[in-house]
Amino acid sequence: MTFDKEQDMQRKLKVKPIAESYNSYVIEEKEKRDWSGNIYLGFVAAILAIAFFT
Repeated sequence: MTFDKEQDMQRKLKVKPIAESYNSYVIEEKEKRDWSGNIYLGFVAAILAIAFFT
């Protein structure tokens, strides 16, 4: 991850209080997955499989 580029990503946060504690919270962050690396890897694997079996 590079810090010189500004990202326009909305962060979805859930703040939940911890049961039976004073002033303690759990923060859950949901983020969209970046599928570009997996898609690229899948195409490379498919091309290598086709080349191997032909």
